[in-house]
Amino acid sequence: MSGDADGEVGPDQLDDNLSVAILRLDELVRTLREQCPWDREQTHMSLRRYLLEETYETLEALDARAGVEAGGGADVEDLDQHLCEELGDLLYQVWFQAHLASERGAFDIAEVAQQVRRKLVARHPHVFGDVEASDADAVRGMWDAIKLEEKGRDSVMDGIPSTLPALLSAVKVQKRAATAGLLAGDSAEGEFGETEQALAELRADRSEHSFGELLLAAVELGRRLKVDPEDALRSATERAQRHYRALEQADG
Repeated sequence: MSGDADGEVGPDQLDDNLSVAILRLDELVRTLREQCPWDREQTHMSLRRYLLEETYETLEALDARAGVEAGGGADVEDLDQHLCEELGDLLYQVWFQAHLASERGAFDIAEVAQQVRRKLVARHPHVFGDVEASDADAVRGMWDAIKLEEKGRDSVMDGIPSTLPALLSAVKVQKRAATAGLLAGDSAEGEFGETEQALAELRADRSEHSFGELLLAAVELGRRLKVDPEDALRSATERAQRHYRALEQADG
């Protein structure tokens, strides 16, 4: 489908392009499910590993693009194409899961889209209603409060998946506690003292419990410094890898 005279795609054409792409993807999922022996064998659980793999590959593509963009690299367009590809692979996994649900008469991809739209509208009253939100922290607090009411939960700690990696789980717990006003103060200086205290306890009691307390204190310190501990640890690990590679080459 061609664009208008100056090469731009108009709103109507954009809608048509989106509709055609969505319909073709849906048709592909159905065709593969019916005609491909591998696709016919799949279940929600068998596809779980592929959903996880595609998620990690998408994150890797995002990290690669961010790194090149920050360094002023010229091949960011190639990485955009790679990101587009990985997002497509991830989208296919979501679509496949929804199609399996439709075979059971549970829901289909249209209901998935409708449900997330309704949820996002309800959780953004500062956009779609008359509520004021001055900054991102206010939005996060409002989001958690609305979610708590929607789910009928008794605690802000409810609903944190037990399957989250330990570091991400710690970040989520600390953020929710802070949003709910369960943490005293919000300065980094106070948390430096907590981290030092946890380190002193670890020196006296070299146990898993004490080491866990130190890690938790470090996560909270990162939150107060506005440093994502996952990103910080990944960057530190990459620096360590480069350092060890350099040592290997020196020894060789």
